[in-house]
Amino acid sequence: MRTARTMTGALGAVSAALLVVAGCSSSSISDADASRPTGAPPSPGQRLFADTFDDDHNLWTLPENENGRTEMEGGDLVWEAKQAADLRPHLLAAPIADAFDRGELRMRDVVVRAAFTTVRGSGAMGVFCREVRDTDSDFQWFEFVARDGYAAIRLADAGGHLDVLATTTKVDLPLGQRATMEAVCTDTADGKTRLWLSLDGAAVLAATSEGQLGNGGAGLQGYDSPDRAGSARFLVRRHDFAVYRPTD
Repeated sequence: MRTARTMTGALGAVSAALLVVAGCSSSSISDADASRPTGAPPSPGQRLFADTFDDDHNLWTLPENENGRTEMEGGDLVWEAKQAADLRPHLLAAPIADAFDRGELRMRDVVVRAAFTTVRGSGAMGVFCREVRDTDSDFQWFEFVARDGYAAIRLADAGGHLDVLATTTKVDLPLGQRATMEAVCTDTADGKTRLWLSLDGAAVLAATSEGQLGNGGAGLQGYDSPDRAGSARFLVRRHDFAVYRPTD
């Protein structure tokens, strides 16, 4: 059984074996604040997976180490960075990973929703979709991340490469305020992937990738920012996580 992992240094995927797919080519980088959505993204429909973090039966957490901790606490999944390190939590629930290992899970077109509160630091929190094998690193995925004053949609891989598909600085996520993120990944008829990022019900970014990563897992993503936060490492409380099929 695969369990969640958190990464220090190079980005890493949580999966040991996924369906093999061809690598995709991504779209060109968008100019800052140039990818504001002009229409509403698809809405969540049938629920595929959900967790309210009352306990760790889905195996999100890892043993505590000198860099950070992940644990269930008071109905939340707590992420804490304990020192200035390039900490990049990338977590996939064990049932999702196991279903992929068996070839049974279908999470191609999805809406991924997660609520969180950033208590301390300036780390970027987010979600990802379509984690699949890569051709030049172990895995690749689409990720959606945000912090106060910044949000982005990116194509990332386990080798630490980031292709920014859309970004904006017009994001208000103050410390101590609960926020709900919603990310949408859907294919288009002409072989591209349409991506949206919404915060608290308002769409803030949209992007189109020229390639399609295919059927891959969805999970939780994060990045610490040691160069921005000084001695204040991130502390984030994750309140819930769910994956849905889009309704339109």
